Amino acid sequence: MLSRLIDAADGCERSFSFAGGEVEDRVLFFLDHSAPAAAILREAAVSLGLPETLLEAWEKARPGADAIGLALRLDGSSVRLYTQYWEVLAARLRQGDPAEMPLYAGFKALPDGSNRIDRYIAQPMAPREAFMPPLRAALRGLGIDPMALEQALRPLNAETCIFTRTEAPDRSSWLATLRRAPLDPGAVAAMLAPLGTEPRLPALAACARGAPLIHVAGGEDAVKGPFTTLYFEITPEEARAALTPLAG
Repeated sequence: MLSRLIDAADGCERSFSFAGGEVEDRVLFFLDHSAPAAAILREAAVSLGLPETLLEAWEKARPGADAIGLALRLDGSSVRLYTQYWEVLAARLRQGDPAEMPLYAGFKALPDGSNRIDRYIAQPMAPREAFMPPLRAALRGLGIDPMALEQALRPLNAETCIFTRTEAPDRSSWLATLRRAPLDPGAVAAMLAPLGTEPRLPALAACARGAPLIHVAGGEDAVKGPFTTLYFEITPEEARAALTPLAG
């Protein structure tokens, strides 16, 4: 089942979420939205124990989505389905409509046994003064050098950083998508150098040394408390290797 998901994925990611002295390690898969892709994700989610109520909510949210995804915590304690509405948002912006709208939605079975649906509300053309303060604070909290941070993230602006906020009774957070920004890989690796020598987390160290950094998230929720999450692009082979212990 996991092998089929890896083979079908149009993109693979690995995320590391820092909270309370622990690091949550997840692998994520994203597929262009189609009926066959939805069937693959549905099968995977059911086999991984996603509750039927979340699966039904995800199914209702799929119309209008251009991409769909699944995230799995590597200890097996959390499964999440996602929808993305980038094409709808882009079409609205082309028509001159800058109104906020959901860009992503997450349907999450959490480690404590609770369920939650998060809607990531895009703030189109958010200026640097909106996204850089939380981004700086989150990365500095991981021991990142301020000068290296400013150098690496200098290309971010209202057009190259996609910024969302999630507000819910159990969560207040933000997500900065960097994949469209012309970040210099060497500058990003230099910024993340403190994480590239972490002996307890070789997967994080490997990603920090060279994998593309595509999202940074932060905030606070009822399960994890304050957190910062880094998302890296990985290859299908790297995803397969990460999931091998779980599959076994």
